[in-house]
Amino acid sequence: MESEISIEGYKKAVGSFVTGITIVTAAGADGPVGFTCQSFTSLSIDPPTILISVAQTSRTFSTIALNRKFCVNILSTGSARLAHDFAFMDPSIRFTTHSWRTTRSGNPVLEAALAWLDCEMIQSIEVEDHLIAIGKVVGLGQSMDHREPLTYYRGNFGEFVELSEF
Repeated sequence: MESEISIEGYKKAVGSFVTGITIVTAAGADGPVGFTCQSFTSLSIDPPTILISVAQTSRTFSTIALNRKFCVNILSTGSARLAHDFAFMDPSIRFTTHSWRTTRSGNPVLEAALAWLDCEMIQSIEVEDHLIAIGKVVGLGQSMDHREPLTYYRGNFGEFVELSEF
């Protein structure tokens, strides 16, 4: 059954798609910036390229647009508080509350990340109220812990459950 498209209806429909959770970070003139992002995908393998989407109202947007580089921190189970904080906490204290270091290119990488991708922005496209940033991966790393990824579905965090053999 089709209905009128409302913002709430749209959010509910796209919220039915399970996504992984990332935090996108960048080095700003006044210190590091970052936001919780579920609009992330691998775009190509050769060369390794990714795509993120960021609201134009975000401080991270202006930093990425200016510096043309950013880091995607892929979160694991046990990182729901981190994801929440980077979505709702006062941006000025996000990096004082959570441990981080810098990549070779100077981007912040969160110590709790399951894996991270350091990127140079090779293209950006402004679409409505967001910027689509395409980044070439110039560095990466992953945790030595074998944790599962953090997922998001209909406003809730989740995790993988191993399938038993059929």
